[in-house]
Amino acid sequence: MTAGAPPKLTACLPLAERIHLALVSLSDGAEVFTGCDSSGKPLRGHGHAYVLCESNPVLGRGGQGEITHVTIFARMDFGTREQEALQGLRDVWGPGEIRVSLLLQGLGRPEDFGGLDIERGQSPLLAESRTWVSRTPFIPTRHPKATRAGVPKRDAQGLQIGSPEHDLRRLLELDQFPEPVIAEPVGGTKLNGREVPWHAFLRRREAGEGKPAANGAGYGFRIEFPKPVQGPVAVGYGAHFGMGGFVPIGSEIQ
Repeated sequence: MTAGAPPKLTACLPLAERIHLALVSLSDGAEVFTGCDSSGKPLRGHGHAYVLCESNPVLGRGGQGEITHVTIFARMDFGTREQEALQGLRDVWGPGEIRVSLLLQGLGRPEDFGGLDIERGQSPLLAESRTWVSRTPFIPTRHPKATRAGVPKRDAQGLQIGSPEHDLRRLLELDQFPEPVIAEPVGGTKLNGREVPWHAFLRRREAGEGKPAANGAGYGFRIEFPKPVQGPVAVGYGAHFGMGGFVPIGSEIQ
């Protein structure tokens, strides 16, 4: 999907929430969008929809760090009702009450749209790669653990249990990604030719359940898997609304 008059990527979380609510309404509460079954009980796992925003400099857009594309991804299938909701999604009110227009560009699998050639309309979020880097802040869901004496509790690899890197690795494993061989911190991402720190992103949901750890601080990482993996790679608090998103190394530079 492409957006007209969109907000910046730093405001992707509230925009993704508005898109999510619109899809819930248009689909009459389809499970793939609500993340809950007919009784209101949350579905197990992360098979329901992710709303993932991108800022890709192409066709005169994205040069100011604005959102250029929105990808709706789900491990569950989109049935007829859900596809009609996606086709019917036209306008939402974004952050600051900016009207954002959307147009469905296609339906398919990640490999149908993923790649690094954005001039051809490919999506880095859906590419296949071994090395990935944070595009939006990763927000841990657990707190660092320590003894009563304040000594950090560590796992077999020496990582403090509940630390950002430890939680990142835990969540990647839960999503059935291979364990990264490298996870190095990065301080921000590039938008409009400058480094934007993670604290510049809106990181709190306007509504809904789920809480970030501690004060909701954002972190970034460069990770390398032992083999190429298919995107999207998105984990942590707010991952279904654009937080914790990764792109292949090099595709984030602009």
